[in-house]
Amino acid sequence: MGAMTGLLPTAVLLPYAVAALLPLVTERRSKSAGRVASVAAAATFLCVLGAAAGGLQQSRLLLFPWAPQLKLSFSVLCDGLSLLFALLVSAVGVVVATYASAYLDESENRRRFFVYLLLFMGSMLGVVTAGNLISLFVFWELTSVTSFLLIGFWHETDRSRDGALKALVVTSSGGLAMLVGFVITGIVCDSFEIPVIVSRAEVLLQHPLAPAATALVVIGALTKSAQLPFHLWLPSAMEAPTPVSAYLHAATMVKAGLFLAARLGPLFGGVPLWTPVLTAVGVATMTWAGLLALRQRDLKALLAFSTVSQLGLILVLLAPAEPETTAAGLLHVLNHAAFKGALFLLVGVIEHEAHTRDLARLSGIARTMPVTSALAAVAALSMAGVPPLGGFVSKELFIEHVLALHPLLALVACAGAVLTAGYCLAFIRGVLFGHPRATPAARAAHEAPAALLWGPGLLVVAAVVLGPWAQVLGGALAEGATAAVAGTGEAPHLHLALWHGLTPSLAVSAGAIVLGAVVAFGPWSRRVPEPPVLGADRVYAWLLERLERSARKVTQSYMSGLLWRYNAVILLVFIAAAAVSLAVAGWPIPGRWHARDAHAFEFVVAAAAATAALGACAARTRLAAILALGANGYMLAVLFGVLGAPDLALTQVMVETVSVALFLAAFALLPAAGRRADRRVRRRHAAVSVMFGVTVAWSVFVARAMRGGGGSISEYFVDNSVGRAGGHNVVNVILVDFRGLDTLGEISVLAVAALASFAVIAVARGRRRTV
Repeated sequence: MGAMTGLLPTAVLLPYAVAALLPLVTERRSKSAGRVASVAAAATFLCVLGAAAGGLQQSRLLLFPWAPQLKLSFSVLCDGLSLLFALLVSAVGVVVATYASAYLDESENRRRFFVYLLLFMGSMLGVVTAGNLISLFVFWELTSVTSFLLIGFWHETDRSRDGALKALVVTSSGGLAMLVGFVITGIVCDSFEIPVIVSRAEVLLQHPLAPAATALVVIGALTKSAQLPFHLWLPSAMEAPTPVSAYLHAATMVKAGLFLAARLGPLFGGVPLWTPVLTAVGVATMTWAGLLALRQRDLKALLAFSTVSQLGLILVLLAPAEPETTAAGLLHVLNHAAFKGALFLLVGVIEHEAHTRDLARLSGIARTMPVTSALAAVAALSMAGVPPLGGFVSKELFIEHVLALHPLLALVACAGAVLTAGYCLAFIRGVLFGHPRATPAARAAHEAPAALLWGPGLLVVAAVVLGPWAQVLGGALAEGATAAVAGTGEAPHLHLALWHGLTPSLAVSAGAIVLGAVVAFGPWSRRVPEPPVLGADRVYAWLLERLERSARKVTQSYMSGLLWRYNAVILLVFIAAAAVSLAVAGWPIPGRWHARDAHAFEFVVAAAAATAALGACAARTRLAAILALGANGYMLAVLFGVLGAPDLALTQVMVETVSVALFLAAFALLPAAGRRADRRVRRRHAAVSVMFGVTVAWSVFVARAMRGGGGSISEYFVDNSVGRAGGHNVVNVILVDFRGLDTLGEISVLAVAALASFAVIAVARGRRRTV
């Protein structure tokens, strides 16, 4: 592993390491947590930058074995696409971390916030650098979990908790569907390594499960990138602190779905389902979210729906999985991160200084916040696609692409471009340069300190320079990433310039800006129709309510407070599971067993244990039942010892001793003994007990017969402890490898016994009346 190549795994691990140490190094001064996180983010960015210095068009795969027998590994893919997104994640992470240090109040838990932020950064870097489908899924789900923590940072409010839960449910559900698609793909291609799978695309395309795998992966990409009809989680996530909104929902997390579409486009692009579905969904998302953005009167909600709209635009460019359109889509990923990240941070500045995001209470703040307003105006104009800003270059590429599509799709996409210009210009006109209103918010607004402005200022500068110097900066990154995705090593040539002559795309772009101005300055934005009755939020609320109601009914059906019913459910589930296993195996007949295989003493001990068990069932007093149950347990311990399992015998003796002592100690706490159950109930209990005994006996005899006629199990352990388990201490190998689950069960039994002891002692001392 070269020094430059090893920097990328370091960049993934560094945020995790700092997040683990952050609570310790900032224990006395929580305010320094922001500085530590900013330094960690900067160091991560430098690591990625160092890795990128080796070249964007070179592809290197670093393998860290995880479970080689299952073809699983934590592999890091260092190519143009991973480096492009890693640079984006780490660079914006530096801006957000430093901004959050000044944005958060001292009364808030800064350590917790920056721990979550660093964990998310590491997870996102793991997604974009993963070279294995399963490790990609692991980091994918980690982004869902850490984003849940960040969105719900202000967990005291209902809306923050609801937004965090909605994001987790939607993205995790899509992630599970994606996992199934990954498993199908890995089995068909006989590998989970992404470069290997992409090279075997023809094998997947010829397989009958290719459409199913494609559909499942598409669901994962659409849920993460907030496409219709899964877009509902992103606007609800705006309850998060503004730095979180800027980082997760403008620059990083929502881009994970787009990254997946770009990474796996060469693999699934040949499946007929891929391009039409992604194109149609992208066009619909762009247009519908643009309509909804015009209705919003909350600044962050407006930016949220505009983000959904822009994500639809990028998806349209990535859908064909062709080098030219993929490069254009990746260029707009850069532009969108610049202008949308800046807008989110600047809206946070406005809210921080004016204490509101309500458009009805904000108007004409350019007079009191000139620097903030100027930066916000430039960022909004870039999103609208106004030259000479970066958004104009990538938007023109988008229009050039959609004009070659079906006329209806092209018309709808152009309408989306009009709506984009409309809500951007409406934001500029209404909030920044509108007529001043004598509201408390407008009067209280004042210019923000430099600590809150330099971060968004850098992003605005990036949005500006990606226009005139698009070919030098964005074009090089996008072309290198596209060459890495295609696997050809040859970058598609993008001619990026502000002036290509009088072209149809330029005419449509200019027309979209003019019509957008008409929408922004006219009454049209107030006449946008409401969402349909069966909107995504309503469907989600209905499904969640139904799920909770069903869960409540199911829980109430068996959580009756009756111990015998709980035991019956546990035993019946075990019987059903064993029956299914035996049925799958063809109901094998237990092998022949001869009495000479056992010693007379073993028969005596087993008979004594059975007699004690029957005595416990027939006992008429609690004391007699406890003594019979203890005798049964001790006889089993003797049997374990005779059969060569001293560890089980010791565990059994310990548990039985503790159990008998606890039962006797609990006598004073138990209510008076009631009447015995009637005969019908006793017969039902006896039937379940007999079924359980027969199932266990049958399973044991079948398992014994399946061993074959080989040597003893102890000989097997001795012969295979080194070769298969890699350990020279046979006893340790038996405990932690061959019988690892058995050891876990023994530990669990001891833990339950300890908890029961604590409960009885606590009640006896009067600490708690219920445990």
